[in-house]
Amino acid sequence: MPQGLPRKLRRVFALQALLAVVAVVACLYVSTVVGRGMLASQWVRAEADRYWVESARDPAFPAPWTSSVHGYFVPAGTDPADAGVPETYLDAGPGLHRMQVPGASQRLLVEDGPGGRLYMRIAFPLLDHAGLWSLLIASLLTGGAITMVSWLSYRIARRMVLPVTTLAAQVASWDPRQLDLDAIDPERLPGAVGREVHLLGGALRGLAERTQAFIRRERDFTREASHELRTPLTVVRVATDMLRRDPELPQRMQRSLDRLQVAARDMEAVVDALLILAREDEPGNGEEFDALDVATEAVNVGQVLLDELPDAAMVRLALVERGAPRLRGSRRALAVILEQLVRNACTFTVEGTVDVLVEDDRVEVRDTGVGMERDVIERAFEPFYRADQYVGGRGLGLAVVRRLAARFGWSVDIDSTPGKGTNAAVRFQPRRDP
Repeated sequence: MPQGLPRKLRRVFALQALLAVVAVVACLYVSTVVGRGMLASQWVRAEADRYWVESARDPAFPAPWTSSVHGYFVPAGTDPADAGVPETYLDAGPGLHRMQVPGASQRLLVEDGPGGRLYMRIAFPLLDHAGLWSLLIASLLTGGAITMVSWLSYRIARRMVLPVTTLAAQVASWDPRQLDLDAIDPERLPGAVGREVHLLGGALRGLAERTQAFIRRERDFTREASHELRTPLTVVRVATDMLRRDPELPQRMQRSLDRLQVAARDMEAVVDALLILAREDEPGNGEEFDALDVATEAVNVGQVLLDELPDAAMVRLALVERGAPRLRGSRRALAVILEQLVRNACTFTVEGTVDVLVEDDRVEVRDTGVGMERDVIERAFEPFYRADQYVGGRGLGLAVVRRLAARFGWSVDIDSTPGKGTNAAVRFQPRRDP
């Protein structure tokens, strides 16, 4: 899950504080090392210059020897080892050298002067400890100050972005059927609400109001159009039923009336689906019904369709009962869904079988028809999509079928193999009696 803006800000400020502390400590360490080296070099040279001045006045003036400075003067022609010079100094030539001694920072100055060579070492054990503690204390104080500043900056930034994150959370939790516009009122938002937040809140409110108005217009039009279509469909069905009861009706007219009834039933399925979807924002008073009875009706509808087809004898339509689920929802919605799936199976099956299997948790429609390619299956539930090789189908599109099923918590899945057939399943959670 993507991180929220406050968490990202917290991580950014924490990383910024860490990098700032590291940079400051590194600068303090470098400045301490460089300053200590410069101090040691200047000190040892000053001691050497003072020795040469004093020895010029008094040849017996001793080389400096203190807790920090150790000096050795080797007269010309004398072995340095005989003068007490440490062995580690013997290989050093004239100049200033840095001595690598664990736990201390030392400098060795070797100079040739009147009458001999001067070895002078300077060490700062106390200064080294003082510098280390100073560096540690400065690092802690600096780190604390940077952390405090970063925390205060984060709090200020978080207060500035809090209204935006609150707006995003409110919009993400909106129910399209019941938009809570008061929740995005800038006066009710926490944090520092600025001009930008007012503009964003106003834009969201306007968008929500336009969306609600559009949904209402679409729902009202769908409901009214569907109701208006019911009247002529009822007239068509009643008229065809009366004509079919005429014993003197020619066989040719009988087939035409059958086709009229099937077409009227297809149109009724479309109208019923539109009416159900138009009420999807209204609480449904679901009824209890047997899915097996609905599947039986769908098989009967499919048989009527097969009887119209020229190769009806080559296709066998059968109901396979493996369960008797009892559902709560819309009986008509399930009928519309199953009838459409059975129609599709019968339409695209030239020869073979179309089986309607009723299980405890689903109803499957299996056929041995032309099947569908994988890319067609992936787009089969897109609105208005129709692959070229499947032109000729009628009734509801699969997009409306899936939406209709989702209205009652069901799902529609399709699995197909080109040239071998298709398996369409309506899955649901059956209601079990105690």
